[in-house]
Amino acid sequence: MIDAVIHALEMALAMGWEILWPLILGFALSAVVQAAVSHQQMKRLLPDDRPRSIATALALGAASSSCSSQWRWRRLSSS
Repeated sequence: MIDAVIHALEMALAMGWEILWPLILGFALSAVVQAAVSHQQMKRLLPDDRPRSIATALALGAASSSCSSQWRWRRLSSS
């Protein structure tokens, strides 16, 4: 019984780490983008809520997510 509890705690900590460090990295990258990209540049890129602006935001979000997923996939497949 104790072994099962220890194993569960080890798994929980491992899962927590797998989630925590990408969150920290994501927040850090977001802070860098906010510091480096002005509101004027963002307004020029995403000026309104028309389909083109929404598509641009969607493409940037998908590219960001894709980069993260590809990195994770490479990491998982190499271990």
